[in-house]
Amino acid sequence: MAELVVQIQPQRVAAFRESAIEQLCATPAFAALIRDASVTRGQDQGHYINVHFTTDTPNDFWPALRQQLVRLGLQAGSIVTCTGKDGWNDYLLLHHYDPAQAREPSAL
Repeated sequence: MAELVVQIQPQRVAAFRESAIEQLCATPAFAALIRDASVTRGQDQGHYINVHFTTDTPNDFWPALRQQLVRLGLQAGSIVTCTGKDGWNDYLLLHHYDPAQAREPSAL
């Protein structure tokens, strides 16, 4: 089981809509791919929204999630990570709004 976390920084998304978070969590195609989804919010040098997805099939889920981030216009302000076999001790950076940030070449 893995956890994919999408951190969205609304200030980085042009015309951010709160409804996009609801749409992301309620994507019908995700139903068969995830066990759970939850949302947390906070402040750390700006407002952020974390959407946590628990899945047994991260290799199948990540392409579907990436497609939804693009469709909803959230990719420009998001960071996506996936926990590894040792939790956060060996996570993968799958997407970063800053293209200069090194991502995992195999991405899952």
